Amino acid sequence: MKKIICFFILSLNIVTTAIAQVPIIGSIGLAIGQITNQKNEVLKAGDNVYFGDIIKADSKSKSQVLLLDETVITLGEQTTIIMDEFIYDPNKQNGKIISTVLKGSVKVLSGKISRGNPEDLVIKTPAGSIGTRGTEFQTIVDEDEGTSQVLLIGPGENNSLGLRPGAVEVSNELGSVVLDTPFSFTQFSTTTIPSPPIAITNEQLEQFQNFLDIRATVIETETVEEAIKSSLFSNDQITGNDLIGDIVIAALDLSDGGLTFDQIAEVLGTTTEQLLGDTYQEIQNETPENQIAMANAEGGDGLAYILKYGGTNLGQTTYGDFQGIASGTYTYTGNNINMAATEGTGSGTFSGVTTVNFATKNIANTFNGTLQLAGNSDVDFQYSFNHDYSGGSASSALEGNNANFGINRSNGTTTAEPASGDASFDPRDYTQTGGKYYANGQTAFFNVQMNGSPNPSTGSVATIALNVYKYNDAANASDNTIDGQRTGIMPKRN
Repeated sequence: MKKIICFFILSLNIVTTAIAQVPIIGSIGLAIGQITNQKNEVLKAGDNVYFGDIIKADSKSKSQVLLLDETVITLGEQTTIIMDEFIYDPNKQNGKIISTVLKGSVKVLSGKISRGNPEDLVIKTPAGSIGTRGTEFQTIVDEDEGTSQVLLIGPGENNSLGLRPGAVEVSNELGSVVLDTPFSFTQFSTTTIPSPPIAITNEQLEQFQNFLDIRATVIETETVEEAIKSSLFSNDQITGNDLIGDIVIAALDLSDGGLTFDQIAEVLGTTTEQLLGDTYQEIQNETPENQIAMANAEGGDGLAYILKYGGTNLGQTTYGDFQGIASGTYTYTGNNINMAATEGTGSGTFSGVTTVNFATKNIANTFNGTLQLAGNSDVDFQYSFNHDYSGGSASSALEGNNANFGINRSNGTTTAEPASGDASFDPRDYTQTGGKYYANGQTAFFNVQMNGSPNPSTGSVATIALNVYKYNDAANASDNTIDGQRTGIMPKRN
């Protein structure tokens, strides 16, 4: 069992002191401008990050740190952060992370450690602390005023997009608040309690974004090659990784003469088709700005991946948005989406295809894949369902594009099932004895306007999500749940 535990022992009866090697806890994934540590060493992409490191980003600088549990910490300009504690057991995928932001701004995309207890990943500031459970947030620390601000970016507990929920708890000695709605905001100081959560204003949001809006003027092939080959991510998978997202954005920045996907593929010694996999054809059909958003959204945890890279959320797609289009189709495909256990044990992969037929006002969905729960054998399944959106209110959010279905755990056959709140729903059917898994598949749509372009375009974005769990009414048994989702820009209408 591998476990990184950092500790010091002082022994009074031993004269000679052995100095243990300081553990590596992660790597630098991106370095723009002047990034240094407590030894005043200049850090670049691929350099190791050690327990106890103090990482500093100077003016007009930005860095990104990938920890071993896949937590990603982005430092904005004039930011200082201390890596106080890191304990990680890769076999159990648990541990503890504590970091302190002395000044500036950091954005945190939580990894494997924080999926359970929010106390397992804590970001401290002079004004208090932030505990996070499976989400993304940003904090700004004003060293002079002694204040801290926190913005929840990632999906909240009750999101309607099918995304894995998350929340942050902000606290100090005077009290605490919980942020569980995307773009909710709080501020506090050493002498004031965290304010009640409120929706962030455009002016405040711009302040958060400005800290991280540092772009490299020149992207050298050597820099990109160094980052790609630093084993921070898989060489055959460029999509769905927050780290490589920043590299891709900078590399595709045509105004700065950056690298193209073809050039990045050449650096890796592969082809663009192999590099992008199933995303290749979709990306080829997109404008440069949509390519950038798509490269960062595919395989990610949802809307935040697109928003933070230059998009404005226009809200969930309404019935009227689709009803106003008389012909053509949209098709979005998510292939080989990993499903992770959020409760108990289990794993799986699934693929989803959703097709919007504007002439017939119908959305067709097909889910298929392989899953395994609670030590049972692998089972293959497939399920299709349709949604007629012709009768919905034009101003209402497009909802109802989801289905509940049962999966026979022995042979994978599927059947339509009632919702868990219906009177006809019987949890006993979804136990070990009942022999079925209970599944919910859905595709949600929302609109994103791409910024940073002379002619900003609106991208139609889809999220494909699948949640599978086995109800268990035995008093001494536990539930087992797995889920997965993927978000991306849909191709142009055919």
